[in-house]
Amino acid sequence: MNAGQSVDVVRVIDSARFVGWPLAITVLTILIMLVDGYDLQSMAFVAPAIVADWGIARADLIWVLNGSLIGMAIGSVALGRLGDRVGRKRAFIACLLALCAGSLLSAHARSLGELFLWRAATGIGLGGLTPLAATFISEWTPRRVRSIAVACAVVSVPLGGMMGAMIAQRAIPWFGWRAIFWIGTALPLLFAILAAWLLPESPRFLAQDPIHSKALAALLNRLVREPRFVDSERFYVAEPAAPARHWLGIILSREYRYTTLLLWSAFAFNTLGLYTYANWLPTVLTATGFTQTAALEQHQYFNFGSFFGAVGGAILIGRYGSRLVGTGLALLGVAATLLIGVALTDSSPAGPQLSLLVLAAGAAFSGVQSFLYAVGAHSYPTYVRGAGVGCAQTMSRIGGVLGGLAAGAFFGLRPQPPLSGFFYALGTLVIMVAVSFFLLRTHIAPNRKGR
Repeated sequence: MNAGQSVDVVRVIDSARFVGWPLAITVLTILIMLVDGYDLQSMAFVAPAIVADWGIARADLIWVLNGSLIGMAIGSVALGRLGDRVGRKRAFIACLLALCAGSLLSAHARSLGELFLWRAATGIGLGGLTPLAATFISEWTPRRVRSIAVACAVVSVPLGGMMGAMIAQRAIPWFGWRAIFWIGTALPLLFAILAAWLLPESPRFLAQDPIHSKALAALLNRLVREPRFVDSERFYVAEPAAPARHWLGIILSREYRYTTLLLWSAFAFNTLGLYTYANWLPTVLTATGFTQTAALEQHQYFNFGSFFGAVGGAILIGRYGSRLVGTGLALLGVAATLLIGVALTDSSPAGPQLSLLVLAAGAAFSGVQSFLYAVGAHSYPTYVRGAGVGCAQTMSRIGGVLGGLAAGAFFGLRPQPPLSGFFYALGTLVIMVAVSFFLLRTHIAPNRKGR
């Protein structure tokens, strides 16, 4: 490569082989997101045990179950913006250390107030991990596999929850509910060390400042597996230059406002549904007469469905584009939720029909969630990608908090309404996911080469 020649970093990444360094980076990120999923749902695992241990009502858990969501609303923007300013890698490690500290303190909580505070601290780290992972992978993988790679990372969150539910079934009876938080302390610490050692910085981030040219040349040479670049090239990303405006002004400018508001709406309503299931499904089912073990088994079905929704959907996106596939999955979530309400009117709701509906709901809500991260990362330029996706996730956490508050208020009603009404109301609200997602203009187009 001639000295002083201009190099489009994105073209280099898109032309590189996925098998090799991009795949290794994706796998490590996926493993980290499994830990994210475990810590995210750990409060749902221990909630029934805390109700019994502390002698409290289910409605008393409203704020504790929402604590991590409140922290996530802060962490999504703060750590997403930190990733845009100091690098994706440093912000990623900061998220893992926040998870470690929050889980450690949660294990020592002696009251609902303390547990709420430490779950909110954990949520700060949780809030940053997913948008940073989506951004990180989208900036390291070739376009032809980008949607699938991002979906695999995002779907690792519910898979981590599924693994956590299996661990909780055995660990809580043997060691008590605090053991769940001890595990949630050790895993983020381990992966923070691995990330500091193994993860490289995003090449798109490094291309924003010529001071990083030497490091970027070394990274790209490792990516293409030959000494093609020296530090004298002018590395760039083919997108508009960053305007001299605050990041919030950029994503709400005329160019991005329509996309931003629709992303916020889709994220908020989908997360309302996703986290209502993730945080409240075991509690709702135990209220209908399920044992804690049986309720956690249904929780596993939800997380198991998440894998098929996100990965299978990502494959279909490559063929049909994100608008058709994502909108179809969103409508599946509406139908499954309403039918779960119907199933709970039966005198014996536990059965294969309920499990199949819970599986379908997991596929729908988690699938759409992963598509939203992929479409969100596709919608913004490098200089505001982390903040744009992080801000959308903050809006999603607001939806999650409102869903949790509504669920807690439902259980506080006297006399207690039929639990089928819980799912009827939820199914009606999440219709907005399908509407908002369909109306987005920045969808991922089908991969015509693969047709």
